[in-house]
Amino acid sequence: MKKSLKILLSSALVLSACAPKVEDRVFDQPKTTFGPQSKDTQLNLRLRQYGQAAPSLIWKDTVSSATYFEQAETLIELGEKTSLEQLKDTGLSWIRKFYKTPDSTLSIELAKSPFAALATGQTQEQVRTTLGEVLAELDAARPTIRTHILNLGERLPQTPVTGLGAMLTRAEMFTNMVLAEIPRMGLTPTIEDGLKVGLIDTTKPLFADARAFLQRLMATKTLTQSLALIDEAILKFEIELDPELQKSMKQGRQLAKGLDGINGPQTSLAVLVDIWRILTPEERAQYFKPVNEDLYDFLTKQDAKELECLQTEGCLGGIINGIAKKLFILPKIKKYGIDKLRAEMNEATRGYVISSIESFAAEFVKTMPQTFADNIDAAIIDKAAAIARVRDGYGNYVSNLFKVWQKKVLPDSEGRLPGFETHRVKVNIASGKETELSTVAASLNVSGETVGAGLSASAELLMKDGNLGPMAFSHMLAQVNKLVAVGGYRDVDNNLIPSLLAPVQHRGKLLDIMNFDESKDPDLSFRIPDTIALQDPYHADPSMIYERDFSAAAFAAQVRGLSRMMRLTRDWEKTVMDQQLGHIMAQDLTTDAEHDDLKQPLFPKDMLFALNLGNAAVLLQDITKKATPVFLLTTENNLLWADSYGSTPDTAIMAGIVDIKKGERLNFVTTKDTAQFLLAMSEFLEATEGVEKTKSSILLSKDANNEAPLDVLLAGRKDMKLLALAVANFISNQLIQENKLAITQMGLSDRKAVGKKPFLVVQQAYAIRALLKAYQLTNIDSYLWSAQEVYYAMNRSLFSAKEEFYTNSDGSQLSFPERLQTLLALQDLKPYLPAESRPQLERLMAPWLEALKNLK
Repeated sequence: MKKSLKILLSSALVLSACAPKVEDRVFDQPKTTFGPQSKDTQLNLRLRQYGQAAPSLIWKDTVSSATYFEQAETLIELGEKTSLEQLKDTGLSWIRKFYKTPDSTLSIELAKSPFAALATGQTQEQVRTTLGEVLAELDAARPTIRTHILNLGERLPQTPVTGLGAMLTRAEMFTNMVLAEIPRMGLTPTIEDGLKVGLIDTTKPLFADARAFLQRLMATKTLTQSLALIDEAILKFEIELDPELQKSMKQGRQLAKGLDGINGPQTSLAVLVDIWRILTPEERAQYFKPVNEDLYDFLTKQDAKELECLQTEGCLGGIINGIAKKLFILPKIKKYGIDKLRAEMNEATRGYVISSIESFAAEFVKTMPQTFADNIDAAIIDKAAAIARVRDGYGNYVSNLFKVWQKKVLPDSEGRLPGFETHRVKVNIASGKETELSTVAASLNVSGETVGAGLSASAELLMKDGNLGPMAFSHMLAQVNKLVAVGGYRDVDNNLIPSLLAPVQHRGKLLDIMNFDESKDPDLSFRIPDTIALQDPYHADPSMIYERDFSAAAFAAQVRGLSRMMRLTRDWEKTVMDQQLGHIMAQDLTTDAEHDDLKQPLFPKDMLFALNLGNAAVLLQDITKKATPVFLLTTENNLLWADSYGSTPDTAIMAGIVDIKKGERLNFVTTKDTAQFLLAMSEFLEATEGVEKTKSSILLSKDANNEAPLDVLLAGRKDMKLLALAVANFISNQLIQENKLAITQMGLSDRKAVGKKPFLVVQQAYAIRALLKAYQLTNIDSYLWSAQEVYYAMNRSLFSAKEEFYTNSDGSQLSFPERLQTLLALQDLKPYLPAESRPQLERLMAPWLEALKNLK
């Protein structure tokens, strides 16, 4: 990934081919005064009375989501520049409201998101190689571990131990011997640590539970209590009983039931016979004969049928047995005492059980080294099998990890993330009323302009809204996934997942941002179309269904949105991305295994910045490609497309941008598109300011020519400033007419206004903002003077005393978005006006800023 992004950045950021050439010029002593050639006009502004209500604002329409976001961001910017926090808060609330509105986006599981797939595909080779090495180490370690453990057995005390407590102590001692021996086994650090941790984690709680079990066992009073505790231990310690032990446990439960049910001589005799049946002949002689030799002799002579008769009340059997049962056995039992007999039988049977456990434990102690070696070897085999399953099914394994993790980190949405935004919304905004917003339901299509606008608005929200709560985390994750979806990626099977950056004119060859060598071809251009079909909330449809329409507005929005995102992803300073995602390590995905390779960021900021920058670079390199939307005008007023510049001796001094429809460039240019193009370039320049501080290895690594992408980027920034200068020249020298107003459209063939369109106020606003930005970038005064000239012309020709604001040259009123954009342009210009002009502008803006404060 690093190598491919480096190639991308190296090839994409050289813009000097389309920038105007800088030549030394010699000027005669000026004979005129430099500066604006016209002056401000005194407006007929009515004196507003104290307490007079602010104008009413209404915006009720169905608009593109990009338009909605633009107005929200404009409110934020106006609020910041006027120190009216209320406007900023309203703008942020509009963006929040969008994402909280049903159907504003589709959603997808985090486990199925582009980032999850990219992370899986990019880490698969390294992880599978590492796992293969671990498997080889495990296999080599098995005989070594077994030999050391068996040799330890010879160092155990040879004196036999008695009692369950002592036997448990012996097992703990041997475990500690094994732990002490592990560092001397010569294992690799990974195997050594895993063996040590695994043994401690397994045995420490096991011994603690075993000691607690012994204490409870010794405290039991009846066979029923003892067997219940043993059943509990069988489950807890996961003991597998062989058929013989299962049979013994079944008999024990039956006997315990009989003991609990003793209520007279007959039931006592029945239990005694049950005990007799369970015991072996040797055990009968051991337990019965010393206590009552007569009873022992009597029972010894009974066959199975006769024993069953003895257990059955009313059954006397033969004459001898019947007399013995009725006259001797039952009376003696009664005389001995039922409670006493029950207690002694419970104690005897309980003792038998404990003795049996001690015999089992004693046998375990004898074979303990072999058992340890066998169990550890079996655990290693199981671990190796699990590792092999991960290696061979890595994609499914990581997907399952993300499925578990997504529910943990995104509980409110049940692990789902918002995808790209719906294309259109219905707004109902009016002064003093709550904003109403509904969406035209999101569909599996996305607009190129909305993609850019959504990135920009989301960046603003994340940077400036401190009250997002859990939404901040999910929204940051969503933006990361957008960046991946825009550029595309290769999945775990190395399949190319199409990017939203689609071919502009050519067919077939898709963008492969991870292997960009082939895409340096000047015939291959990639941009997000005006509309493109999606397969799910993030991924482009594999069939790449779209009209070859690529508007200049969408191009500017994409550059602007990606540039705004770079304010979050740039790695040389702390941003909200560090707060939301920086603390998450790859290790957080799983507790199945711990490894140093997992103790690194799951969302590496330097890599994401490089990816973010790479996406922007794909767009910017279009400027010099065959399908470029950018045209140039030479000193001889000849028109060239930017891809051909450099092959002619002409010097370009102006530049602009056009729409592409059905794969063909249109023959006219608009003021708004050109101005937004310049503003978008300035966003990129501002976002990459200070980039020389980056720690990104992708940007810092040098190629065979000892050149790093960072070097190319820094040179490209200078070239982009020259391109911005050329665009500003076109606005001030071509789009602005003799009356100092900017036209709406200009034909490229004749350089004249298209049709008899009115002069629109909003076009003047965009022109002013672009010219001011050019002045800020270049410190060339003529751009500032041009901006001032446009403002003065607006006052002369477009101000309406009745409206107390501007109207278009045909008298039509401004829509809410047009009015808002105009206010922002005026606010931007105000500090650059002569001191005598500012009070009038402040009086003009004051009621409208007050009106904006009434929006909610």
